[in-house]
Amino acid sequence: MFGQIKHIPQWNWVDILGEGGSTLFIGFWIALLLKSRPQGCVTNYIFFGLSFIFFHLWMDTLDEFIHLPKTIHWNAWLESVPFPIGIALLTMGFMYWKQEQLAIAKQLLKTERVFRDHRLFDALTPLADAHYFKAQLNSLIKNQQEHSTHQIILIDMQQFDAINKQHGFHEGSLILKYLSQILILNLRTQDLVCRFAGDRFVILLPETTQVEARKISQQLKNVIAHSQYYAEHSTQTIPLAIYSVFTQLNHPNAASVLHDLNQKLQHEKRSYAIHQVIL
Repeated sequence: MFGQIKHIPQWNWVDILGEGGSTLFIGFWIALLLKSRPQGCVTNYIFFGLSFIFFHLWMDTLDEFIHLPKTIHWNAWLESVPFPIGIALLTMGFMYWKQEQLAIAKQLLKTERVFRDHRLFDALTPLADAHYFKAQLNSLIKNQQEHSTHQIILIDMQQFDAINKQHGFHEGSLILKYLSQILILNLRTQDLVCRFAGDRFVILLPETTQVEARKISQQLKNVIAHSQYYAEHSTQTIPLAIYSVFTQLNHPNAASVLHDLNQKLQHEKRSYAIHQVIL
């Protein structure tokens, strides 16, 4: 309304690509923010900060297509003022986001260790998956000191196939979520628990003796056996029980550790079956 459209030969393609491309990316960031984050203080600060920056870049981009008379001064204000406001709001958002991440990281102490990679987290439970655990094991084996003692526990649910057949796979999934929460609540701060596969879980116990590992393993058995899990939309309880074996981390690689645990688990299952027959 206040200016004249520039002819194509007057367009500066470098500025159009730089400023216009930046505008598109900021718009894309805003869309990702609104799509992925819940409402709250952090989201609001980052959203309004990005919005002011988007407006600043959009005004700069319009300058490449529209020529305004020199008597118009408000255009310079519209271009310059929103940018520092946006940066200030974005900085506030990042400060609150840092506090938020520290609080989240504190809650995730037992489900991640050393590094975070969302691609290695289990889709069902709030735990990391087997690939994450293997990476942690290999890193620990590589940097293990001579006198350090680390233990690994492997947990496998008893009669989980029967539970799925009787109550359905949806109930089985809820049980796995429930079990993961029990494990998180009953482990130490420095321990790491991951979902290995299906109804199996693995636990890393850093700087732990075999006596301590046996005690922790038995405690987890008792806690799960005495827990009261209620089926969804029902007052009926479903009894839960686990097999639990452990080994010391004195193997050359993660594959060797897991092979040893699987061998012990098979022996545990055979011993349990024989015991049940005798009873």
